[in-house]
Amino acid sequence: MRRVILACLALLLVLPATAAAEQVPYRVDASNQAGWWRPLDELNGSLYVAYNAWGGPGPTNGGANDTHTVYIGRKAPDGTWTRGCLKAADGTCAVYPDDIGHKQPSIAVDGHGHIHAFVSMHSDNWIYYRSTAPGDVTTMVNRSADMPDQGDRYTYPNLTRVDDGDVYLVIRAYPEGRLYRWDNAANRWTRVAVFARSSGYVAYPDDVAGDGSGNLHITWEWAYGGTNALRHLGSYLRYDIAAGRFHNAAGTVVTAPATVTSPVVYQPVEGAEDQTDRDDASAPPGVQSAKFALSNGKPVVAYRYRTVHGGRWHVRVAEWNGTAWQRRTVYAGAYDTHAAIDVTAWGGGLRVYYAKKATASGDQAFAAVPSGSAWAETALLPGVNVQRLAVIRRAGTDHLYLTAPTDHQLHVRTSPW
Repeated sequence: MRRVILACLALLLVLPATAAAEQVPYRVDASNQAGWWRPLDELNGSLYVAYNAWGGPGPTNGGANDTHTVYIGRKAPDGTWTRGCLKAADGTCAVYPDDIGHKQPSIAVDGHGHIHAFVSMHSDNWIYYRSTAPGDVTTMVNRSADMPDQGDRYTYPNLTRVDDGDVYLVIRAYPEGRLYRWDNAANRWTRVAVFARSSGYVAYPDDVAGDGSGNLHITWEWAYGGTNALRHLGSYLRYDIAAGRFHNAAGTVVTAPATVTSPVVYQPVEGAEDQTDRDDASAPPGVQSAKFALSNGKPVVAYRYRTVHGGRWHVRVAEWNGTAWQRRTVYAGAYDTHAAIDVTAWGGGLRVYYAKKATASGDQAFAAVPSGSAWAETALLPGVNVQRLAVIRRAGTDHLYLTAPTDHQLHVRTSPW
């Protein structure tokens, strides 16, 4: 009977597009996990996912423990999957060193349907692929030489498509945060601006999103004294595309690049936190990982925050109420959280996504919605060890990317919320 139940459960995870959840029919590498990435996109009913796959022959599991390849998968509207790897010059799948939290893929599909992928960069020059044919994941070609600003040190690419079909990219070019644009009509990349730079600090881009009204919204954090796992001063800017100007949440023009003293902070230092703290054995308070949404036209940021030395990473939201940022705690329970966070909004609705570590049911992903003065959470894939996630919202639907890397699984879920 137990085998029958397990077989039925497995069948449920591979049902066609009408199902709520589906296991992607390809195995992923243990390095397929990050907090800043955007490894999925959707266009015209097709869902695209990027993931790290095994990098070479291993002793027992078919994949080396220290390398990976990168694949783009496409789920067509009829539910069928195809995939293609990103290839080296000799035509084989390019192999990259593992580096959890850094060398993971981000993608976007432009208005013509071409797939853009930035992958496996940790203080590296550009590693950028673009499909030759619209929607065809098997035609990805290395186009790194097409990018401006060759020879810089790039990490944390995050992309979004805007309504005119252009694609915008935020990325760290050590130590600053930069914004780039793919002109969909001219078929070229250009640098738009350096949006964050401050002496003695390193910018950590978190997210970029369009709003359908000619604006981009950018979030990032600051690390003091060089790269560090602990960051501070969660920050936000709105970029008016037509005017070419940056604004803070109040609408005040902000001179770019913003610095640690610019009026752009949604999460200031508080309590025992010091913005010059760096991660050490005492595990100081600070920020790590953040994602953005618009709720009733106002910015909201979901992020992880550690409130005390040695404490767990809580989940918070900061919401702009028209005059100030209002911060609320979504989750501060018995379990620590992974560097996995996302948020979606619609009208006055708000949903925050996160993953808890080592619960009684293993690593688990959750979605939480406001419920009076508290938050009501729902487990997304009970029994699956989800450690990282990403979410996009398209036409009233949340598309979820749920990775269980230590089990070599990737799941997608479409939720018409």
